[in-house]
Amino acid sequence: MLARLFTRLFWAAVFFALGVWASPRLPGLNGILDRSFAEAKTRAVALWEWSEDNLTPGGRLRVAAPAPSASSAPPPSPPAPVRVEKPVAAAPVAPPPPTTPKPTAAAETASVEAARAAAARGDVAGAVRVYEAVLVDRPNDAAAAGELGNVLWSNGRTKDAAAAYHRAALALIAGGRAAEARALVDPVRRGDPSLADDLERRLARAGTP
Repeated sequence: MLARLFTRLFWAAVFFALGVWASPRLPGLNGILDRSFAEAKTRAVALWEWSEDNLTPGGRLRVAAPAPSASSAPPPSPPAPVRVEKPVAAAPVAPPPPTTPKPTAAAETASVEAARAAAARGDVAGAVRVYEAVLVDRPNDAAAAGELGNVLWSNGRTKDAAAAYHRAALALIAGGRAAEARALVDPVRRGDPSLADDLERRLARAGTP
């Protein structure tokens, strides 16, 4: 390729020299040679610029590296793994403690009536048991405590009856009925004098003569 280039440059120089020599002798040929020289010069410059862009210093044609195809592109990176949080187990909730329903007024009356019925048919133990169960639920029930004292007194259990009367008297004092509690001092004293003395002191503090 370089040999052809230099050959063309050589002939261009020869034509130029010939034109200089013949221009005074052949006026018509002078214009032809000028045009030929200008054309040869233009081609020579274009050829030189092409060789600078496309030839290696060794005279070999430069071969452009092929553009990477889509198939040779690196594979896309895999997506980042998604972290799945484990659900946190909820703390066990303790069940609420069982509640004991309060007895209704009808149930309370039925219990007292059951105790009275047991006493009427001579079932003293059954009557005492029912009255005591009523007083567990209603410790300030003066009527139930007084009736329990009557059942015990009528069956010769005077000391136990005195304890029941004392309890009924304290419930009456707490309810502002100290005058009614004063009436129980005598039966309490017959069964248990110490409880009678305690009742006297409580009545004195309550302002009862």
